[in-house]
Order: sequence, then C-alpha cells, then structure tokens
Amino acid sequence: MSSLLVPDCYQYIIGLSRTNCECYTIPADASESLSGLYLDELESLAVINSIKDCENGNDVWNQMEVARQIAITTFQGDTNALMMKNFKLRRNNFFGVIGRAVAKNVMTQTIGQWYGMRIYCANVKSGVMHIKNIGAMFSQTDTVLLHIYNNLGEEVVPPFFLQTLANKHQKNTVDIELPLHSAYIENLEYYLIYEVTANQALNNDLKCNCGGFKPEFNTNKPYIYHHQNDRNYMWSQWVMAGGFHANTLPTFGTGTMPYATSNQLFGLTLEVELKCKINEVLCYESLDFESNNLAVAMAMAIQHKAASIVGSWIINSGNLSRFTMINTEQLLADIAKWDKIYIDMITFISEQADITINDCLACRDVWEMAKRGILA
Repeated sequence: MSSLLVPDCYQYIIGLSRTNCECYTIPADASESLSGLYLDELESLAVINSIKDCENGNDVWNQMEVARQIAITTFQGDTNALMMKNFKLRRNNFFGVIGRAVAKNVMTQTIGQWYGMRIYCANVKSGVMHIKNIGAMFSQTDTVLLHIYNNLGEEVVPPFFLQTLANKHQKNTVDIELPLHSAYIENLEYYLIYEVTANQALNNDLKCNCGGFKPEFNTNKPYIYHHQNDRNYMWSQWVMAGGFHANTLPTFGTGTMPYATSNQLFGLTLEVELKCKINEVLCYESLDFESNNLAVAMAMAIQHKAASIVGSWIINSGNLSRFTMINTEQLLADIAKWDKIYIDMITFISEQADITINDCLACRDVWEMAKRGILA
C-alpha cells in the first residue's frame, strides 16, 4: 500500500473495497471502513473489479489508495477555504523566531546545574507550536543534550543533542509539534532544559529594551491576551517565553513552577510556526458516525471525490484502454455527477460546521461580511 500520510482523524473514513478474489492479494486493510462506504461501490466504478486482474491488481490498489489520500487532502483544503468565507481566525498564524541571536559575552554557569527556556501557552484547542529549528549559542564547538518536558510531568520527546559552534549561533533543524491545549490543565507549559557542562551558554535574551512591546513573564497577567501589532513578536499572542535555571533537575508537573523566569534565554532560540488546525472543527481526534450528523456527509464527500479521481485515471490510462467494457461516455457523465455531489456536500458541511468545537475560528461581523461580498 501507499506510504502517504493520512491524518489519524480520517484514517479509513472510507474503505477501498470489500471484494474477494483469489487471483491477487488484497491489501489487509482494504476493507476497513468506519463509515461503511467503499470507493469502488459507486456506479461505474464497478469496472475496477474487472481490471483488478492478476497482472494489474497491485497497481490498481495503489492507485485507489492514492486517490483516497488525495481526496482527503482536497477535502480538508476545500472545506477550510469555504469556512474562511464565513469565519475568521481568532489568532493570526505566526512563523518566525523567539529569542535574539545576539550576545555580548559568555555567561557564568555552574557545572551540574540546569538552565533552559520556559514556554507558557495560550489555551488554544487545536492550536500547535511546530518547532523547526533550535538555535544554540555556546562557548565551545561541541554538543548540548536538550530535554523537553511539560507541566504534566511528561518528557514529550526523547532527549537529543544540539550542535554548538564556539561563540556563534548554530541552528539545529528539528521537527517537533507540541499541542497548546490539554484537557488536564488550564495552560500547558514546556521546558527546554539542559545540564551545564564546560560548554557555557552565551547571554542572549528574548528582546531588546526598545519598542512598545515590553515582555514580562507573569502568569498572573500573561501578555498572550494583549493585542500585539509588531509582526516580529506576534508569537506573543500564542505563548509567553523566558529563561529559568535550577540547581537540580526539576520535577515538573508537581505544582506551581518555583523558579523565577526572566528574559534571559541562556543560549537558546526557537524558530517556530504557531497555528490552529482549522479542519479539526470538522474532525477532532476521531469521527463519531453515530452522533455526529456531519460525519457521514464527510465520508460521502471523500468517497465521491476519490471516485472522480479514479474515474479520470481510468479514462486517461493507456494501460487500461484495452478494457473495452468501460463505457467512457457514461464514466465521464458519472465523474461530472460525482464532482457536483462533492461540491454540494462540502458546501453543506462548511455551512453546518460547529466552530465552538475548537478555538480556531470566530464569526465575522456583519459589516465585514458585507464588504467581502461586495469585493468578491
């Protein structure tokens, strides 16, 4: 089967086929369908069963899997676009850097103590912080072992080494996605922490003492709720950041953080993307086909989009042109019908979406919607 990534929420939303045949090996998960719908059971696509022969069977299964994946991705993009016509983002997405790669000298740190960065998150359901690079500013060309914990007492990723370049800012590419919401605590926090060795940190900080934005790390009055106009610091709508240190490795998740947090970042910077996963308005963690009245509609939309993709592939594939039993005119008519059903379904779904399921979207005001209508 294809190795393309399918979001967990849409995994097996429709099946490929429940056909049985001894001639070829059917993929073990081909018949898995949470909705009870199958790609090859729309009219005209019964022809798939006649071309899944011993010679071409595996290729057709792969194409069906790819079509399902493309349909899911297309569905997500199309419904996001339709929802954004009626709603707006509560917070603007941010892509950029937290922390300055500027330092005047090496800090005096005690070997064996622990230093790091503290991140306090706005409680945004479906919000994520995607860390793409971690900058390291240290005195030696060496490595630093970094740990990441949260305030639930969990080490969220295995410890890993940061490469350091003596007295320079060394970027380390990573791919770490951290949620901004947990049902178990009001505000998630993350701690990027390392044990001090002879490789001492440079004294970089969060921000200069210039401009209108003066970040003060205060959980009793978090600046994440204050409006910020400077695009370089729009991360402050999502998180508060600062540095802290402890004599021994803290036991996270046991109560209030007892260590003072300052604007010193102790040699660390973060390149992040902060965003909200809009499509989780429709599918958050899993789909309930018994109580969610949109779940079956979503499955039908994806089924018809995937069928349209497979139908077009059949018509345009030279390898399959010898199968004269295919009624090309009828298949073209069915593709047009499937495309219309898909459009009708995603329009209905986007209009009926309950935006209170997560914290991504808010209603547009009447004036703004009227203005968009005039300019459309």
